[in-house]
Amino acid sequence: MQGKKQLKVAVLIRRFVTTGGAERYAFEVTKRLAENHEVHVFAQHWSRNIPSTIRMHKIPFFFKKPSFLNQLTFSRWTNRGVDRSFDIIHSHERVTRFDVLTVHCPCYRGFMNENRGPWKNLGMQLSVATSPRHLSYLWLEKQQFAYKKDRLFIAVSQNVKNDVQANYPLPDISFRLAYPGVDSSHFHNRGISEKRRQYRSALGLSSQHIAILFVGTEFKRKGLDALFRGYARLKHENTRLLVAGGGDTAPYRRLAARLDIRNRVTFLGLVQDMATLYAAADLYVLPTLSDPCPMAPIEAMASGLATIMSRAEFCGSAEHIRNKEALILKDPTDDTEITHHLTMLMDEKTRRAVGERGRRLAETLSWEKTTAETLRAYYDVVSFKHFLYR
Repeated sequence: MQGKKQLKVAVLIRRFVTTGGAERYAFEVTKRLAENHEVHVFAQHWSRNIPSTIRMHKIPFFFKKPSFLNQLTFSRWTNRGVDRSFDIIHSHERVTRFDVLTVHCPCYRGFMNENRGPWKNLGMQLSVATSPRHLSYLWLEKQQFAYKKDRLFIAVSQNVKNDVQANYPLPDISFRLAYPGVDSSHFHNRGISEKRRQYRSALGLSSQHIAILFVGTEFKRKGLDALFRGYARLKHENTRLLVAGGGDTAPYRRLAARLDIRNRVTFLGLVQDMATLYAAADLYVLPTLSDPCPMAPIEAMASGLATIMSRAEFCGSAEHIRNKEALILKDPTDDTEITHHLTMLMDEKTRRAVGERGRRLAETLSWEKTTAETLRAYYDVVSFKHFLYR
């Protein structure tokens, strides 16, 4: 944005680290903002590899449990600790004071009001009325989404924006969209063939095996149950399912045994070198039940992997799909549909074509684009304030 003045920005995020969806988003965007603006990050924890262009400020960390008390104290301390010298206060957290808020997840109110049946609904209402946790989160969220002319919300997907507006009466003019990006050069598997061979050999995969990759830390929400059932139906013995991510694997090991796929499923745990893992796989699957805009499908596509994901109502990343850049699951709980899509990608020609279309799309989804959208929101807020308070 040539000709725009340099801004002094306060970024609020409890954990300024490169792991986790919201945290990684905040890190990638903030790092790029700091190349041309004065950026201060107010956080409780941060990584060691913080760019020297970013000024860090420690917010006290009193409560690990219960988490809602930590959220409340973080909001209070940032409210008091961030002075009025900043042009923009940009939060990635539930706080009461900000100019721009990036909304990373669906509303807590929507979860509370979800229709579970008459008796369960009554139980939830009683729980809300008597729970400090529920009441605290709902109070914070209500403060968050109160309409003010001089502040904006950045939704990480249209899915998230729709959810907020279904729960709070905010106009379209209060929102901007800034999808998560991807560093295509990092995930491009050019020149990584030897690493791929070594990784696959370590996993017991031959050149004939088709490696199907799932990445997620909340197995149930990410749809691993349905994926196991769909994979069990797949009539191709030369396949292996690789499950990457932290979580309790015991129930899924038992499920794999019941479905007679135990010898075809490998649990990898948390993986640090995701670029090599993507390169070692042949296709990627995420039948998620609820994901505002996960980064893994776009990273997989940037790596050239043919990708299967849930439709946009379940998975915000699917909002990008226009020309068959990925295969879309209409119902991620339908294991027969999962089997059908997996079967389609057993054909190498189809797999290569879908993977190449996905790669071309991913190359247009950069963190630089995300940062540019964020900056536009900043300058809009600065303009609003100048108009309102001049």
